[in-house]
Amino acid sequence: MHIRTLCILTIAALLSACATTPVPVGEAKPVDDTRLLAFKVAPSTPHGTMVVFRDVGFLGGGCYYALSVNGTLAVRLGPGEVAKLYVPTGELLLRAGRDPMGAGLCALDQDNWTQRETIFRPNEVKDFRLSIDSNGKLDVQRADVGGK
Repeated sequence: MHIRTLCILTIAALLSACATTPVPVGEAKPVDDTRLLAFKVAPSTPHGTMVVFRDVGFLGGGCYYALSVNGTLAVRLGPGEVAKLYVPTGELLLRAGRDPMGAGLCALDQDNWTQRETIFRPNEVKDFRLSIDSNGKLDVQRADVGGK
């Protein structure tokens, strides 16, 4: 019975620690150019700048997660990575989910996306964060990276 209790407590501790945490701005690694797929170059037309950080943590750590902007796959991020996207002004639909190019276990649940809307004005810079909660749910949300 003592071993059973110890196992239950160990599993509970592991599960409670599975949610991801924000990466400190100074520690974020730029995403590899091969995974920055769209919105790489600032256009000559009015645009905004979206900075996307992916959290660090055990949950989902072995797979890339993707962000689409208005239906265009923009970036595939690993844990602790950051990408800068030059996006059109106006209303944007952001979709975050498992990397659609993932294989094996990373291909599971590729049809489950989280969507958020945002509006960009010309020359506006906004920070966003990809996080995973303890239930494995991915979210994309505005980030407060303060001190940038």
